[in-house]
Amino acid sequence: MVGKFYARANAMPAMPAPWENSFLFDDEEGFTAEALRIIVIRSRTQAYTEETNNGIRTKTWQTHWKANANMRLYTEVLCFIEGYEGVVVWPVKGLVGRAVTAMKSESIFAAMREVANEAKKTAKRDIPSFMFWAPIVQPKDKKGRVVTTDTGYGSAVVLPQIGFDVAKVDRDLCASLYVGKEMMTKAEAAYEEYRDWSKEQRSNDEAPAQGPTEPPRNTPTEYDEDTRPF
Repeated sequence: MVGKFYARANAMPAMPAPWENSFLFDDEEGFTAEALRIIVIRSRTQAYTEETNNGIRTKTWQTHWKANANMRLYTEVLCFIEGYEGVVVWPVKGLVGRAVTAMKSESIFAAMREVANEAKKTAKRDIPSFMFWAPIVQPKDKKGRVVTTDTGYGSAVVLPQIGFDVAKVDRDLCASLYVGKEMMTKAEAAYEEYRDWSKEQRSNDEAPAQGPTEPPRNTPTEYDEDTRPF
C-alpha cells in the first residue's frame, strides 16, 4: 500500500470510485485510493515535542513554535474528499506535512495558490480555497514506480504531489478544477460551520473538541490574506 490513501470501512461504510475495497489489515476492512481530489476548507497547525521512553512515543503539545527547541509541526486539513459526502480531517506532519502545506515550495497548497491567483485575473476578487478541487497523486519515476523519500529517522514516506503541471496553470485548468455551484454552496456552509475549529488547539490535559471525521491512515483558518490555506 505504498503511497495510497486509506479509509476504515467502519468510519466510511460506502466509498465509490476512486476508492477500492481493501483488506490490507487482518482486523478491519477498508478502502484505498491511489489518487484523490480534495476540497480544502480550513487548516490549523500546532507545534509539539516528542519523547520516546521504552519504545513508547509521547507528544507534548506547545502553544507556540520556538526555533531550536526540537519542535515539530502537526497540521490538520479540514476538507471534502472525493467519494464521501461529509467533511473529514486529514492529519499530516513531517515531510508529508511540508509537501502538503509549505508556502514556498512545490507543495499542494502552493500549487493551489497558483490556481487561485490565475482565477483572480478573471474574477478580479479574492478566491476562496474551496472553489477548486485539489488533485493529489503519487510521485512516480519514469518506470511508473512510486517514489519514496527517506525521512532520516530510519523510515521512508511517499510525498503527495499535485496532479497538474504548476508551470502550466491557465484558465482552462481553473475551469476543470472548479467544484461547481452545488458543491461551492456546501463548502461555503462548512467553512462557516467550522470557523472556530481553525483556532482550537490541543492541550496536554484533554482532547480537543470533537471535530469532523478523521479518515484515513495515509496516513485528506481564517479566510483572510494571512491565514487562508492557499
